[in-house]
Amino acid sequence: MLKPGESLKGLRQKYGIKHRKKFSAVHSLLKQKRKCPQCGSLKFGREAVGIWSCPKCGYKVAGTAYDVSV
Repeated sequence: MLKPGESLKGLRQKYGIKHRKKFSAVHSLLKQKRKCPQCGSLKFGREAVGIWSCPKCGYKVAGTAYDVSV
C-alpha cells in the first residue's frame, strides 16, 4: 500500500511493484527540497551525479548520487 503523497508515476505495470516502490523512494529522496548549508537558500540541488550546488551563492559540494550529507 502506498503512503499518501507517494507516486509510482513514470513506471508502468510491467516493472513490478518491488521495482516501482524502490524507484518511488529514490525519486522522492532526489527531488525533495534542501537548504544550502552556507546561505540557507532552498534552491540547493543536484547539478550532476554526485555534485550538489546552490545557484544563489555558488557553493558546491560532492555527495552521493541521490542525496548529500553536509
